[in-house]
Amino acid sequence: MDFKQNDFSEARDLAKVQIKMDNIDAEYVNLISEDIFQKQPYFLTVLLGYRLVITPMELEETMKIYFLIWEYFRTNIKIQTIKVTENDFETIQNRNIAMLQYCDGEFDAVETNNIYSSDLENLKSKALFAAVLFRFNERPALLKMDVQKRFIIVIGIKSFIECFENL
Repeated sequence: MDFKQNDFSEARDLAKVQIKMDNIDAEYVNLISEDIFQKQPYFLTVLLGYRLVITPMELEETMKIYFLIWEYFRTNIKIQTIKVTENDFETIQNRNIAMLQYCDGEFDAVETNNIYSSDLENLKSKALFAAVLFRFNERPALLKMDVQKRFIIVIGIKSFIECFENL
């Protein structure tokens, strides 16, 4: 996979945003939630839906990841004006799930790695997705999360990143 200088610059910027996410307060949560609701309501709907299936600590960490994604994309004019629909999201999510299911049935580890590399190569926001994966591998509440729930949330997050990239 090729990384560009821009990926490294974005990684530095995202490190600062991650620190900000670790220090958010109720006022910030209310303001950013309102902004998301106005501009990308389905994004917020999916996040709020997780409260029914994960613990409060897992939800807090997942919320911080969603806010990280929002901070990354929010200045994009298309994010401000074009709403991601449930159909947009499900189309990309189903494609991601199909790729993983295909790889699960693949016996050649090299081919499986090539498929994953190709998929990630097409991701424009590599630094953002790396930051998301970092949080999933470092935050205690997310490390303790049920594997199936982690899978569902990470696939959903990757799908939203791709939806936002495709606007």
